[in-house]
Parts: sequence; structure tokens; C-alpha cells
Amino acid sequence: MKIGAVGDLHGKKYIELLDNKLEYAGLDLLLLAGDITENNSVEEFDLVLDKLRGMTDAKLVAVFGNEEYEETHAEYEKRGEITFLNDDATTLEIRGVKIKIVGTTGSLDRPTWWQRTNLPDIWKKYQQRIEKVSQLLTRDDSDFLILLMHYAPTYKTLSGEKPERYPEMASEKYEPILMEKRPDLVFHAHAHKGTKSVMLRKEQRRLDEIEKELNPIPIYNVSLPLNKSITIVELQEGKHAQG
Repeated sequence: MKIGAVGDLHGKKYIELLDNKLEYAGLDLLLLAGDITENNSVEEFDLVLDKLRGMTDAKLVAVFGNEEYEETHAEYEKRGEITFLNDDATTLEIRGVKIKIVGTTGSLDRPTWWQRTNLPDIWKKYQQRIEKVSQLLTRDDSDFLILLMHYAPTYKTLSGEKPERYPEMASEKYEPILMEKRPDLVFHAHAHKGTKSVMLRKEQRRLDEIEKELNPIPIYNVSLPLNKSITIVELQEGKHAQG
């Protein structure tokens, strides 16, 4: 099964990077990790959606980024042929395989100055979102469990950005949740100059812990300005492999 993921399209700004039709061949699912548009422009969102629909007929699942303003979320959700996950989950069956996708904008360890100034409840909202994702991130009867976010759930994929900005780009509070819930794949965007992918592992201190280590959790930063293309991952027999 072939999954594509991309974020930070920013409307017309990076749309030309989506032109490699070979990337979309045989694509079963395309995940959009937020900031699909720029400055909350519904018109540019429609432009991007039309572009993607001209490239693939894969199922589209998305989360909101900080460029899709909360007061306009309902307007985006009216657009056809795309499923938005806003702190909730969906289970898809594709080629007889059940894939559960948990979707959220994510949280920041330190809200931005604008957020702190204009959104007095933002600290509480970010903590509630972390708790909600922890509740949703259960495998149930699905074959694969995927977490789709806009903000990063770790600082490890932010290498390349300015370290002093890390708390306003991600939240490390998701790391223990990921280690406990163990999704098969995690996708995020937002970090235009970050690192494309990391493997999240438990920090081991004893030899017996090394022997008992579970598989590390792959986290992909699918920001379009960073990757210059969509990110492709193939799922096979309970394992993942990046194409």
C-alpha cells in the first residue's frame, strides 16, 4: 500500500513543487499535514485541492495548520472529497487493510507571542489536545495506526531550525505518549528547515533494556519546502518502508 504525505503547501507559494506526476502513481492515500493554504485564503485552498485532484484520485485526509484559522474550519470542511480530522480519528479500509488515522493540529510547549496575547486559553487548549490524542491513539482492530499532525510531536525533527524557536514549533510532551501507544507512523509539517525523518527510541540505560527494545517509531517531517516533493511511505505486511 502506497501512502503519500505533505504539508506546508501555503496555497500558491509552493504549488509548483507538486508537479511530479510519477510520485502519485499507484497512490492509495494522501495525507495533508496542515498549512494547505496561506493566510486563511479559501480560494487558494480550492486551488491546491484542484491541483491535487488533477494528480491523484487517492483518498485525501487532512489536519488544520496555523494558516487555516479556527473560525473558518467549517468552511474548509464543506469542501468535497477531503476528510478533515480535528482532534479526532477515522478508520479507512483500503485493499482489505484497516488503517486508523488520528488527526490533530498538535500543541506547542510555548505558544507564540500572538497566541499568548490573543488566545488566553491557549495553554489549556494545548494540554487538552495532548490528553485527547493520548485517548484516541489506540489501535482497536486496525492493521495500522497513524498519527497525522501539523506541529511536531518532538524536537528531534526540528534540527536545522533555530533551537530557541523549538518550543514554539513543537511539543515534546507527545514523546512519552508515542512511546506508550506506539503508532506505526507519525507525520507532521510546520518545520520548513527541519529534518526529514527520525526514529524515536526509548533512551536505554541497561543492557536488558536493549534486549527488550521495541521497534523505534518513525516520525516524518513532510513539510513541502523541506522535501521539495510529497513524502512516500509503503506499508507491507505490518512493516513500513520509505519509498
